Amino acid sequence: MKILILPLYGIGDTLMTTPAIETLKKSIDCKIVNICMFKSTYEVLQNNPFIDELIYFPFLEQSFFNSLKFVFALKRFDCAINFYPSNRREYNLLSFLTRAKIRLGHRYLKRDLRELNFLKNRTLKENPDLHNVEENLRILELLGIKTDNAPAMKIYLDQEEIQQGKAFVKKLSQKSVKVGIHTGTSSFKGHRQRRWQKENFLELINSLPDVDFFLFGTIEEEQENKFIFNNAKYGNVIIIQNTPIRKVASIIAHLDAFVSNDSGLMHLAAAVKVPVAAIFGPTNPKWVYPWGVKHRIVRVNLNCSPCFYYSPEPLKCKSGLDFKCLKDIDVSMVKSALESLIKS
Repeated sequence: MKILILPLYGIGDTLMTTPAIETLKKSIDCKIVNICMFKSTYEVLQNNPFIDELIYFPFLEQSFFNSLKFVFALKRFDCAINFYPSNRREYNLLSFLTRAKIRLGHRYLKRDLRELNFLKNRTLKENPDLHNVEENLRILELLGIKTDNAPAMKIYLDQEEIQQGKAFVKKLSQKSVKVGIHTGTSSFKGHRQRRWQKENFLELINSLPDVDFFLFGTIEEEQENKFIFNNAKYGNVIIIQNTPIRKVASIIAHLDAFVSNDSGLMHLAAAVKVPVAAIFGPTNPKWVYPWGVKHRIVRVNLNCSPCFYYSPEPLKCKSGLDFKCLKDIDVSMVKSALESLIKS
C-alpha cells in the first residue's frame, strides 16, 4: 500500500504525527511518503526509520501553478492522510488533488463545511477531549489498525549529533542544573499573543542564580532574548540563536528541564525526553500538553479559557480581557513548577 502523508504547518504538529507514523508502518505492509513544506519540519523527520521517502516542497513560496505542477507530478497513491490538525481548505484541496483512492482525515466541530473537509472520503469527527497524538492515532482505525498502545514522540538524532550537543552544553555551562527556555511561539495567525511576557522570564531567571539558562530562538524571539540577556543579574544566560532544529534538539537533550510557552520547542523537548514546565493561556493543554514526559502545566483557570480552536481564523481574545489568562500567570507559579521538575 502506497501512503502519502500531507504536510502540516508547525514543528509541534509534525512531531505529534510521529507516534501514528510508527504505528502505521509497524501495522501494515506499506510505503510511506511524507511531504514537508518547511525546512524545519523536514529536519524534524529526517532519519525517521518509519518514513520511506521524505520530500521537501515549500508550498508557501511557490506560485499556485508550480504547486499544482508538483502535486500532479506525484505518483498515484492508494491513500493520502491529513493528520490532525488540518482544518483548512488548502489541506483538503491538496488531499483531493493527489487523486488518492482513500483520503483520510477529520471532520471538525467548527467551520467544517467552510474548510471543505467533505473532500476527504474516510473521516471521523474530532474529539475535543483527546490529545493531538491520540487524534492522529485514531485516523489509523479507518484503515483497520488497532491503536491501543501509543508510542512516544520522537526525533531521530544520530550518535554524532548527540555527542555534539553534549559537548556544546558542557563547553558553555559548568553549573549542575541547566534549563532551556523558549520565550516565543509561532507568529502565524496572531499567535504571538500566546507568549508570556519577557519581563516574567527575566524575573524567573534572576530568582535562580544557581541555574544556567539556555535561551532558544530565531529572529522572531531576538528582541525578547536580547532583553533577557542584557538584564540578567548573574550572567547565567546563554543564547542559542538561529540554529538548525536538529542541533537545537541535540542541545535540549542534555538539559535538565525546559520552560516554554505552548510552542514547537515545547514538543521538541518532550521528543528528546526532557521534562517541561509548559505555560498555557488561550490554547487547550488537553490537546497539546508535552506528550510522554514529566511535565507541569502552568495556567490560570478563567471561565473563558481555553478559547482557541483549530481554524484559519487569527487568535483573538473573545472575552475582551486582553489575554488575562496569560498575563495573570505569576512568576512564582512557573518557578514552583520548574523546581518540582528539577527535584523529581
